Amino acid sequence: MANRSRPDPSSQFLPPAKNESDVDAEEPPSKRPHRARPRVARVLPRVATLESAVVPELQQLTFLVPQVEVEPRPRVRRLPRRVTDLSTVEVVVLYSLALSLERGRPEDLVADEETAHVAASVAEALDGEVGAVHRVAVWDDLAKAMQPFDPHRHVIFNLVESLGGRAFTEPEVPRLLRSLGFTHTGASYQSLRRSGNKLITKRLLDNAGLRTPRYQIFHRASDRLLTVPLPALVKPVGEGGSFGVTQESLVTTPEDLFARVAICLQTYHQPVLVEEYIAGREINVALWGNGDPEILPISEIKFNWTDDPLRQFVTFDAKWVAESVEYRQSPAVCPAAITDSERSAVEAAAIQTYRLLGVKGYARVDIRLRDGVPYVLEANLNPDLANDAGFFRSARAAGHTYQSMVLNIVKMALAARA
Repeated sequence: MANRSRPDPSSQFLPPAKNESDVDAEEPPSKRPHRARPRVARVLPRVATLESAVVPELQQLTFLVPQVEVEPRPRVRRLPRRVTDLSTVEVVVLYSLALSLERGRPEDLVADEETAHVAASVAEALDGEVGAVHRVAVWDDLAKAMQPFDPHRHVIFNLVESLGGRAFTEPEVPRLLRSLGFTHTGASYQSLRRSGNKLITKRLLDNAGLRTPRYQIFHRASDRLLTVPLPALVKPVGEGGSFGVTQESLVTTPEDLFARVAICLQTYHQPVLVEEYIAGREINVALWGNGDPEILPISEIKFNWTDDPLRQFVTFDAKWVAESVEYRQSPAVCPAAITDSERSAVEAAAIQTYRLLGVKGYARVDIRLRDGVPYVLEANLNPDLANDAGFFRSARAAGHTYQSMVLNIVKMALAARA
């Protein structure tokens, strides 16, 4: 591991929680020379050209976030059920189709297109190691896509990032799979819901006493009260894949900040997160496990293309646009060259974040390290599993092949099954 207007943002931004047991600093992938600049895809509805000035009609836009309290699940230690023979297990590699998006910029679609390539790699890794492999693409009707399969016989390798190209639908996939009786890899509905909304994640981190950059949420373009120190980063509150993050997202004056907030509201149709910028080292921590995670070797993103600390953060171009200087000259170093005390602090913050979100499966926690102090930016659950992306980079440094990484993820899903 990895990316649209809606009729009623206030009612759809946070889906209602149901009883169920269960941003932006993301690492750029390694070099992908086969990719050119993302093709311009159809976005529904059309998004206006980004302007540097505040669009007057945006002054009336309002986006409300319901006050939702999400309590972390009690930690229950469960001995994993050893799975030594996968020959009777059939795996459905389920991934989302990239047809169109309801929000964002046209080029954002390239992140959704990644899932088809990952699905092919995962299916190839499983071939010959399990009873059978089925590769299934889904656009919107997940229940229909699952009809040919038996929940008692098939395990779902979940790579779905959205349903129907709609925002905030990734958490619904494990909930629907669970309601149909299927065992699936990766995170649960509750964990994805917590991590997919940066506001919920921030509140959990704050309540637990973990350091995170100071932040503020803007719901409308007319808001003019600023409480976050500058410089700051402006980004949509519910996006991954560095969606909406460009070099212009780093603002140093209130005027630039309010203009960027207006553009972000107009483009992504959701509240905007304004986050204190932490000038420091960009650290990615890959973890996996059911409750008690194993930490894989830590990665650091280097920004060799610039000496300006105010430009050293991961943008959409750095992550996806192969011909950009940011993409070409932002290598990842794994294992990262950090001191023992820094490693202890980073690992402790990553493990606590993992447990706060109630993660089972695999995740990546993104951290800024300043003066030896880790600041948690966000957690990416079910991160990109491409063979040149960050999670496998760390797994490979731990001695895994791509195949052994994929098989371990399947075994974790089987071990977590009640």
